[in-house]
Amino acid sequence: MKTRVLVGVVGIPVLILVILFAPMWLFGLLIGAVAAVAAWEMMRCVDPDVPQRFVSYAAAGAVLIPLFTGFGAYDIGERLVLWALVLVMFGELMLTFWRDEAMDFTPVLEVLFSGFVLSMLFTSLVRLGQLHEHGAVYLFMPFVAAFSSDSGAYFAGLYLGKHKLAPKLSPKKTIEGSIGGFVATIVIMLIYGIILRACGFAVDFLVLAIYGFFGSLAGQIGDLAFSSIKRLYGIKDYSKIIPGHGGILDRFDSVLFIAPLFELLLMWVPAVV
Repeated sequence: MKTRVLVGVVGIPVLILVILFAPMWLFGLLIGAVAAVAAWEMMRCVDPDVPQRFVSYAAAGAVLIPLFTGFGAYDIGERLVLWALVLVMFGELMLTFWRDEAMDFTPVLEVLFSGFVLSMLFTSLVRLGQLHEHGAVYLFMPFVAAFSSDSGAYFAGLYLGKHKLAPKLSPKKTIEGSIGGFVATIVIMLIYGIILRACGFAVDFLVLAIYGFFGSLAGQIGDLAFSSIKRLYGIKDYSKIIPGHGGILDRFDSVLFIAPLFELLLMWVPAVV
């Protein structure tokens, strides 16, 4: 617990500084690096014996999409990475018939998911920062929702939890904890709205409360979704890269589901302008 708190005390201010002051190309590079580690974690989880070059393909693809997006070239980056990964992996598949190396279709899907799909989810964070001239306002939102939902669920489950939510998938999660996550996210999102209103932004608090509800829902689904992969492959954490938290995918699983949702909501029904 002390390690988790210490990492949070150090990590949260660093995250705030990066969101507020890093140019978008640098933020894209940082998100790309995070996505590359996540791609490595996923490949390591689902296929520990996969050739190292396949992991390198996935990591390279994961870096490039956020980086291109940070420079304002999202469409080019997305298409280039998808085309390159498909070309390379189908090339590997065809080459197995010319050399003595067994391969089935599974690694193709693993690389495409780890290097493209995961990277696209992470890239939503970069695109959020480009939706508004004050992009940091939007960029904070998935992190606010994810951390408040996680914290609310943890403390509500710790003190009130009696009924298991998904005992075979995540034995420690409770229905009371889930409800606490919803309540905490709505409340903290409204507080975030009050802060923005005080800074001169126009805020629709009803819409922001809806963001809180659906943000918590998406975050809890993301948590369970990535937990299901871990349970399927019999691991506790994706890695140990973040002391006390596990891996990138252990810490950012909920953000990966919330960020694309908030990107869509902000494009359709903006809560802050």
